[in-house]
Amino acid sequence: MRSSRPLNLLIVSNIISGFAQGISMLAIPWYFVSILHSPEKLTLMYMFTLIGSVFWGLYSGTLIDKYARKSIFLFFSVVGGIILCGASLTGFLYDTGVPTYVVVIVFMATAYINTIYYPALYAFAQEVSEPSRYGKVNSLLEIQSQAMTIASGGVGAILLQGIDVNAIHIGSLTIPISLHIAQWSLSRIFMVDGLTYFVAIALIAMVKYTPHTEKNKVDGTVWERFKTGNAFLKSHPLVLIFGLSSLSIFVFLLLHFNTLVPIYIVNHLHSNVTIYALTDVYYAIGALLAGVWVRRIFRGVNTVKAILILISITWVTLTICALSTSNAIYFAFSFMLGITNAGARVLRITYLFHHVPNNLIGRVNSVLFMLGTVCRIGLAMIFSLAFFSQEDNVTWALLICVLFLLANFIMLALNYKGLTVKYPDASMELNI
Repeated sequence: MRSSRPLNLLIVSNIISGFAQGISMLAIPWYFVSILHSPEKLTLMYMFTLIGSVFWGLYSGTLIDKYARKSIFLFFSVVGGIILCGASLTGFLYDTGVPTYVVVIVFMATAYINTIYYPALYAFAQEVSEPSRYGKVNSLLEIQSQAMTIASGGVGAILLQGIDVNAIHIGSLTIPISLHIAQWSLSRIFMVDGLTYFVAIALIAMVKYTPHTEKNKVDGTVWERFKTGNAFLKSHPLVLIFGLSSLSIFVFLLLHFNTLVPIYIVNHLHSNVTIYALTDVYYAIGALLAGVWVRRIFRGVNTVKAILILISITWVTLTICALSTSNAIYFAFSFMLGITNAGARVLRITYLFHHVPNNLIGRVNSVLFMLGTVCRIGLAMIFSLAFFSQEDNVTWALLICVLFLLANFIMLALNYKGLTVKYPDASMELNI
């Protein structure tokens, strides 16, 4: 890498804002399920967010390819900071706290910002990195992302519930200690989240870099620019199949964490907010290990086969989790999901970096994102039925997700030979 400073600055800014954002996005689903006792509203909010993201995702991909990625980071960090701080102020103005409609706005705004922020981050990494470093850079991004998830999950568990400890017991040893942390309101959580966006702005403004890849000028309307990405996938149908099938774990993950997890914990495990917050911690530990070890574990194994293995692990462990009422098994599944999702994401992005030009990567990812979002909308519409939020019927939702993962596994397996022959692992990225 010619210079790691630009990427390092962006990673630091992402760590700071990602930590606080992780707590906010942990708090909102729990607010709907545990405070409002309305899991149906949570699923509907998520479904309408997805419907909007179909159109926004298509448009955002053209922005990523047209404008400087640094400008994109700065603009949307400003937007995020203003929205979060404004939402926080409403909580201090009303005796009842942040109004529900404002919570919905925060959720949707954060989701839409992430829709453009993270694809732009990976496109920026491709832009400033040498091809031989793609795998290592993607692993680095995954590691920092999951480290922040661990931290935000742990802190979130404390802030959402509060803590009051008078002593620490280690075997027969008792250590007196006075530790009291009051439960945080959504107002305070949103304020901290909003302020971290402005810290990120200061760091991003310092980024200076020379691209390693040529970024062609992108002209034409949004629709014309979108058609360019769509045309690439039409002319490379195997890349389209790989892009969709390898995205299946991520599609399930987003639906699972944003809608099913709080319902599963309350209705099926009959547990509390601590178990909910620790879900993020166990998931992130698995994802962190995957970011460090996935390329070494699958050394000498082609990318397509590696992703097939990861999808298999996901649907098998999800089946066990759906049929169990054990917290330990649930945590084990969350840990394995962290490994499989992060591992598949690192391998998938590296593979696409080698087979999709940088000047098209935003638009190609937009098409894939749109198709993945359509899948999530379809599943969210099914899970918004009252049946799935009653008693422990959420297990049926998890089993439907198992079928979804199986379908993608079969589609990828049927095209295995064509992918490995026509689109081999360029430069044997997994073997370095």
